[in-house]
Amino acid sequence: MFGLDNSNQYIDWWHEALPGAGEGFDHEGTLTSVVLSPAITIGLSNYWNFTIGQSIGNRTMTWDGDTTTIHHRDEGTDDDYINAIGGYLGDTKLMLRYLVFNDGQGPGRRLFFGGGFILPSKNTLSSDPFFLSGDEKTDHRHFALSEGVYKVCSEIQLFKKKMTNPVFMGGTIYVEKALAENNYGFKASDIYDLSLTAFSKKIPAINGSLGANIITRHTTKAYWNEFEAPNSRATVVTVGFGGLWNLAVGGVSLNIQKPFFIKGAFSGIEGELGQRVDVWQVSLSYRRLLDFVIPWLDPLRGL
Repeated sequence: MFGLDNSNQYIDWWHEALPGAGEGFDHEGTLTSVVLSPAITIGLSNYWNFTIGQSIGNRTMTWDGDTTTIHHRDEGTDDDYINAIGGYLGDTKLMLRYLVFNDGQGPGRRLFFGGGFILPSKNTLSSDPFFLSGDEKTDHRHFALSEGVYKVCSEIQLFKKKMTNPVFMGGTIYVEKALAENNYGFKASDIYDLSLTAFSKKIPAINGSLGANIITRHTTKAYWNEFEAPNSRATVVTVGFGGLWNLAVGGVSLNIQKPFFIKGAFSGIEGELGQRVDVWQVSLSYRRLLDFVIPWLDPLRGL
C-alpha cells in the first residue's frame, strides 16, 4: 500500500518581552509548517506488515516586529543558520506491525501491535537555543525539521466496524521514546499519544463519510546538555473534524484540527512568559492498495 500524508500547521504566536534581553518590546509572528510524509507498507505475511515512511517539508517563521532580534527574523528551515543545519528532509520511520485478530470484512474488530525505530535527519538544531549553560546569548534559531535524535516507538491499534453509526470507530495508543541525547547535547521529550476516531456511514450528499477525532498528547521534559529545556513538558488535546472519500484512484481524507494547550506552553518560547498561541492544522491523506506481489515474500503469506 502507498500512503501520502500532507500536514499543514499554522501558529500565530505572541509573548511578552524577554527579561534581561534589553529589547523592551513584545514579540509576535507566525510559524507555518508544510510537511509531506510518503510511506510504503509491505505485507510480509497474512499477519505481519512493514512500513517505511519519510517526512519532507519546510517550516517558515514570519516576524512581525519592526526590527530583527537575536531570537526572531523571517526565516525557514530550508536554509542553514548559526545553530541550525537546513534542508528539506525530516525523520525516517520504520514500523513493524502484527495483526493479533481480524474479524473479516464485515462487522467486527481488528487489533494491531506495532513497534519500530525513528531515524533522524541531519536537518536539526546544532546547539542550545536557550543558552541554558549561561553562555552569552547570540543570534540563534529555535526550530528545525528534525529533533536529530534516535528514538524507538510502539503502538496498539484497536478498531471496530458496525452496521449502525458510527460504522467505524477505534483508537490508537502510541509511545515514542528518545534513546539518548544527540551529537549536539539534545535529548528529546518522550511522547505519549491517545487518539480516538469515528466515521459515519456514506452520506450520499457528499459521496463520502464524515468523521471526528480527538488526540491527547503528553510530552515529558527535554534537555539540552542535561539542562531542562523551557516549556518542553506539556499536555495538548487536539480536536478534529473531516471527511473520507473512497475514490477510484484510492482513499482520500481531509481533516481540520484545533489543538488546545491543557498543561504547559508552546515549547518554542523561552522561559515562563506571558504568551498567546493560536494553532490550526489541516491534513490531507491519500491511500492506495498496490496490485503487486513481491515473489520471494509470497510463500510467507500463511505465517
